[in-house]
Amino acid sequence: MNNPNPMANKRKRGTGNPGNKETRVHVREKKGRTIDEKDAVDDRFSCLPDHLILKIMSSLPIKEAVRTCILSKRWKDVFTWISEVELYGCLKNKFLRDGFMSFVDRFLLLRKDISLNRIRIWCGFGIDPSRINGWIHYALRHGVRELDLNIKIREFTQLQFGVFTCRTLETLKLSFNQSFIPCVPTNCCLRNLKVLHLIFLKFPDEESTRRLLSSCVDSLEEFLVEDCDLSNVKKLSICSLKLKMLTLANFQGSGYEVEINTPNLVRLHYHYGTATKNSFINISSLSEARIGVGLVLSPDKNCKHTAAVIDLMRAIRHVRSLHLTGGYRAMEVLPVLLNLCDRIPIFPKLTYLRMDGSYAGWGTFFASCPSLETLTFDFSGCRPPDWNITKEVPSGLLHRVKAIRLLKFIRKHMEFIEYVLKEASALESLIIEMSGTKREQRMMGKIMCALPKVAEIFKIRYLQDNYWHWNKP
Repeated sequence: MNNPNPMANKRKRGTGNPGNKETRVHVREKKGRTIDEKDAVDDRFSCLPDHLILKIMSSLPIKEAVRTCILSKRWKDVFTWISEVELYGCLKNKFLRDGFMSFVDRFLLLRKDISLNRIRIWCGFGIDPSRINGWIHYALRHGVRELDLNIKIREFTQLQFGVFTCRTLETLKLSFNQSFIPCVPTNCCLRNLKVLHLIFLKFPDEESTRRLLSSCVDSLEEFLVEDCDLSNVKKLSICSLKLKMLTLANFQGSGYEVEINTPNLVRLHYHYGTATKNSFINISSLSEARIGVGLVLSPDKNCKHTAAVIDLMRAIRHVRSLHLTGGYRAMEVLPVLLNLCDRIPIFPKLTYLRMDGSYAGWGTFFASCPSLETLTFDFSGCRPPDWNITKEVPSGLLHRVKAIRLLKFIRKHMEFIEYVLKEASALESLIIEMSGTKREQRMMGKIMCALPKVAEIFKIRYLQDNYWHWNKP
């Protein structure tokens, strides 16, 4: 007969059996072991090799890396073996700044006496310059290979001399404010330096500049000078056999001369400014160039600056990739430049062209690019173009173009689309970044889809973010 009271059955099963207690204890022990085993399996991070753990910790903010010391005994001093250190001291609160400086001093004191692969020091207002120089000295003393300094402190006026004599340095990046003048010692020696970036500083004089560049001429592969004041320099001469990437942009000052003799240069970013003369002696290996003419503002300078830009175009005529850039007011020279069809050189190898802005005379430039396959237009910040020029442009200029990308596209540029679809007979891909509201973007998309050539050629259409893609099947 079934017992109507189930609780009575539970009490009955739980009494009169001396083995039940042992069974319950065994179950608890078994469950305990199962949980421990699960934790051991889930903690796969601790099973990684030490060098991989250190690599992961080096990518963490330094405070987060130090906090791992509380995880277990094994993690107690792992952070002291980190060889890549990033120190960010851009803090508004004085209490936080004082805590940051004390923390860095303590961390470097606890760190093992091993070499440093990289140290990045980014500091702002309120950080003690003498403490910063102490951290730099620590890095140099431990054979640092990559030193990245971004210091925006007016009181920081003296840089460790050892920076320019460190023989272990392979990468040196210096960014200050334009009033900072680095002092290059006479015994400057950076024979292993491969990457040199100089940003927001004032060149001391021509001799110091020559001394700095000659100290690494046999090893330098990448050189960047950006937003620097060259008023103390008459001639910036860059001569290197190993240099592969060169960036010269946004200089301050006038009356200086730029000379480039780099036979193995592959990439060039040159922002044409107020230099009185540009000499490109040997850049025959150049494959990719980005040229800016943003400082040409006054029409009365057209003659001089146009001739200089023409010389620059001739020097880079063998590139495979070209990016022409400039702002709204900077385009006063380009209509003159691009309409000089008898002076524009032929770019026989050019397959990729990007133009930031709609320039009058662009058809003339297309005629100088017989191998062009990919074309990108960026219309942001530029006035609407004069599309009447298309009536004077001969046909067949875009017959080889397979891909076209239009950025910051608005409805006023629709006539250009019609021209492209008419002339680019080999077109396989069309990508358009629409500007405006969602409604305007949908409207322009419908107008595009209604164009006869689009409906006829492109069968695949999809929208991703603000980009419309039309591809051949």
